[in-house]
Amino acid sequence: MENGRPTIAAVRLIQGILLKKLALLFAALALVLSACGASDAEVAATVNGTDFTVGDVNALRFDPDATMSKDEFAQFLGFLIQWNIVVEGAEADYGISLTEEEIDAAADEIFETNAQEGVTYEEFLEANQVSDDFVNKVAHLQLVEDQLGDVLIDEAVPLTDEEIEAQREAAYDNLIEVCVSHILVETEDESEDVLARLDGGEDFADLAMELSTDTGSGEQGGELGCTAPTRYVPEFMEATMEAEVGIPYGPVESDFGFHTVLVTERTLPADDELPTDEEIIESNRNAQLPTILSGWIGDLLEAAEVSVNEKFGTWQSSPAGVIPPSDTTDTTAPAPDATTTTVPAEEETTTTAVEE
Repeated sequence: MENGRPTIAAVRLIQGILLKKLALLFAALALVLSACGASDAEVAATVNGTDFTVGDVNALRFDPDATMSKDEFAQFLGFLIQWNIVVEGAEADYGISLTEEEIDAAADEIFETNAQEGVTYEEFLEANQVSDDFVNKVAHLQLVEDQLGDVLIDEAVPLTDEEIEAQREAAYDNLIEVCVSHILVETEDESEDVLARLDGGEDFADLAMELSTDTGSGEQGGELGCTAPTRYVPEFMEATMEAEVGIPYGPVESDFGFHTVLVTERTLPADDELPTDEEIIESNRNAQLPTILSGWIGDLLEAAEVSVNEKFGTWQSSPAGVIPPSDTTDTTAPAPDATTTTVPAEEETTTTAVEE
């Protein structure tokens, strides 16, 4: 937080409420062959007494005369409705109002952030099949939600002294680093035998390679590397803190079996590495902000009086959007569902038999 205001990163988290839909429109909408077949003057929706026409929706496209599917029209119309509700609600509830200069500057930033090098603004619009009006409305929403964050963060529930101390203790635990190895076997008796052989002078790494059922670490002589104890399952985590450095410790039972633990190094955080009360309070307030803003927008959408011309679909407030009419006859591939996004699959990682 800077000067009592939430960080940009914290505010950006909350913009998925509406902007997840915009990202799909912005990145994936393409011209299709079926037209809505309505004149620009026809009213598409009425929001709290304000009419929005077919022309208002078409104006969000790069080519306002281009035909589009009923699904695509419904997505643009849903965005226009939500834009109006949030912008008008922010001004009514909190006096938030932006100048054209502020909106234009934010739109320029969207272009500079998202356009490929060497692409002009016109080419950027054409490539995404959206208009300058659409980009300005996206920018307007971003600015409004930034300012809403500044206001609504004061509604965050404050932490008690006990909660602040508990968060500091959790931070302490996460800053500890232990370098540890283990030998995992199936039974307690086997683990006792491992300890006896170690007492007899056998090498820990050799026994890990011979006996450990955790083959991933066993091949490395039982080494798990250096990390925070909180990465491990609770029983193993406690053992890494209780064991004397350099002395085999066990047996330690977990859901994976029985471990013989060897801590080779343990580093504790210095006091100046721990978060201050102010930093903990700031983090807590920012963590609550997405929920607070989501609740405010959800209440606003629920309370809004919205009627959509049945030719173009039906309004629903949660999840917010216009459901296209069911009699669509498009033969082209449908536009992406506005409530879902495609994300890359998580990179496959290898974990050991003691990690959470």
